[in-house]
Amino acid sequence: MERMMKVLQHEVDNTNQMILYQEGDSWYAYEHSAYFLASKQSVIVKKEILAEGYDVVLVKAKVEDPLSPLAAGFSLKWAADDTLQFAIDEPIAGFPEWKENQLKKFSA
Repeated sequence: MERMMKVLQHEVDNTNQMILYQEGDSWYAYEHSAYFLASKQSVIVKKEILAEGYDVVLVKAKVEDPLSPLAAGFSLKWAADDTLQFAIDEPIAGFPEWKENQLKKFSA
């Protein structure tokens, strides 16, 4: 749960970076980062329920190659063992509508 709180803190007002988080052998982008990534390349979108009984649902996108954002035009800003942060040159509008559409797909 602590890790998800960190993700929420990074993503709540995120308008200028795309962050990938390593989970086991896979890499994921959450919320705004998932939207930024999905706007540039094909991704597998999933939903993440933080805790049953809470009305907090995150959208996440699985990334097959954690360096693929470089080919999509993002520039690597910083890296740690389990986190990669990419710079976004221009803000990409439309996140609320995209998330709403993604969540509708899950409930259909």
